[in-house]
Amino acid sequence: MNILQISYHTSPYSSLGINDGGGLNVYVEQISKHLSSKHNVTVVTAEKAENFKNKNLEFYSLNLFEPDLPMDDKELHLIEFQKKLEETFELNNFDVIHSHYWLSGLVAKDISSKFNIPFIFTSHSLGVFLEGYNNERTDCEKIVMTSSHFITASTNYENILLSESYKIDKKKIKLIKPGVDESLFSPDPNLSKENIFLSIGRIQKQKRQLEAIEFLSSFREIENDFKCYFVGGPSGTSGDDYFVELKEIVKELDLESHVEFLGNLPQSKIRELLNRSKLLIHTSEYETFGLVAIEAHSVGVPVISINQGSLKEIIDNNINGYIAESFNDPYLNEFILKILNDDKYADYISKSAINSAKKYDWKNTTKELINLYESLI
Repeated sequence: MNILQISYHTSPYSSLGINDGGGLNVYVEQISKHLSSKHNVTVVTAEKAENFKNKNLEFYSLNLFEPDLPMDDKELHLIEFQKKLEETFELNNFDVIHSHYWLSGLVAKDISSKFNIPFIFTSHSLGVFLEGYNNERTDCEKIVMTSSHFITASTNYENILLSESYKIDKKKIKLIKPGVDESLFSPDPNLSKENIFLSIGRIQKQKRQLEAIEFLSSFREIENDFKCYFVGGPSGTSGDDYFVELKEIVKELDLESHVEFLGNLPQSKIRELLNRSKLLIHTSEYETFGLVAIEAHSVGVPVISINQGSLKEIIDNNINGYIAESFNDPYLNEFILKILNDDKYADYISKSAINSAKKYDWKNTTKELINLYESLI
């Protein structure tokens, strides 16, 4: 089977935690790697990056823009991207197209129609999440979803969102859960746990790092022995301004001895930090899934969150973390204090987190995707 993966706006192999590099990148990289064990996989992006070939996996950048180009400006290259895509590849040779994010979906829709190739769409993020409800984007997303042969959803929450907000036929939506790379995210017995909290994600308002900082200021009143590392760099048009604001608030709240911004880090370094940490603070306002949560669980780190969407399907209160309506929940503080001060309880929560992550496996994700591809061919 010849499979075309389109990740228009970001290279799956670019640095995570900065610009537009996030969970989508991990998803495309992992499924492409596993798919290529038995099938020919071509991954194409418009973002400038270095091409490579590894057995059945080929990655191509059509070199249309720099990674730090604002998303609004990336949209301007769509027509050029499609034209160059048609000039560069014999598209008739592909059996199926899998597009990631709505911009890739627009290209896949046209190519699918022109060359009579079935295409699948995975959103990774949705316009209905955005403040002010981005009508132009949601209209485009609905066009893509309506034109696609199948849409994948990572959670039941996303499944319902797609069918209700976009009026998509439920039969067209296939629930396929992402995975976690256990070869990377696994416990390291050589590292000891410290009173370290982590917040991992690009620095942008919808990730709500401000709420995490305010929570840490409040939590300090009952427990002073902790350090919180923020991993990730500024992203989006207002990312730099938001980053400046966060650092100023840390100074105003006199949290400089408790909070440190580390920028974007390679996953190997993140794994090391997770193995030294006792808690992951997840504050993202919206997620179709939440890869960082299951990566933390796979290392044995409980996750706390105020995300009332997809994270409810990942976090079980007092089992592998705690999900609250807000950071003012007194039971949330109780949970954290027990993690910090009761080694036996912390060990139980850690083992429960590892166990809960075992149901997320990229091999299973890939197997389900292959079945979906083959059903179309």
